Amino acid sequence: MTFDDVIVAKRKHIFRPEWSRAISGLMRASRHLRTQTALAKRSGVTQSTIGRILRGEVDPQSNNLERLAQSFGMSYSTLAAIAEGDELGSGSAERIQPDKRPRVVPLLSLAQAAKSAESAYPNYARDATDWIECPKKRHGSRTVALKVSGESMEPDYQNGDIIYVDPDVAAVHGKDVVVRLVDRNEATFRRLVVESELRYLKPLNPNWPDKFTHIPDDARIVGVVVGKYADK
Repeated sequence: MTFDDVIVAKRKHIFRPEWSRAISGLMRASRHLRTQTALAKRSGVTQSTIGRILRGEVDPQSNNLERLAQSFGMSYSTLAAIAEGDELGSGSAERIQPDKRPRVVPLLSLAQAAKSAESAYPNYARDATDWIECPKKRHGSRTVALKVSGESMEPDYQNGDIIYVDPDVAAVHGKDVVVRLVDRNEATFRRLVVESELRYLKPLNPNWPDKFTHIPDDARIVGVVVGKYADK
């Protein structure tokens, strides 16, 4: 039997209470994910499923465990190691401090952001296939990352840049925002301009043809840009 065979065989013998112990320990050690509700919002795993896992009533599905692991800023294999009580030591789930680990947020396309904005409280994580490190600045629990498309926001934002968007920050004059345009069923990224009671979207590129675009009454602001991802 190879080393990999041993690892696979060992993974198959993780008992439900050990998953429960690992996840509950990480929740207790976390500043922001101490409740089932908070963990459900961050991970995209339903609260009822999390409750059944914590009570040891189910064998968790691998995709749910992967989402829960990402919520704590770790890989599935690290979570499995904690559940097994090895590598990090028995009982390490109670001692680990996940808030000191890199956190992650879902990386969405503008199309996914537009779809998510149909709900006042969208479950962004459910649509995400990629994840990226959290912004360094203060941000809300529903913050997502979006990839900039096009040149309309140059020079501040280049095509392909990744921005962090927080739906819980107030959209006021001068903020850079992502807005869902209902008539086109898409999202756009611009600077918000408020004059009297009228709201406009302004590109930062001085050579962009449309200098201002009026925001329709049925448009929904997906969120405010709170930072830009910097690849170290």
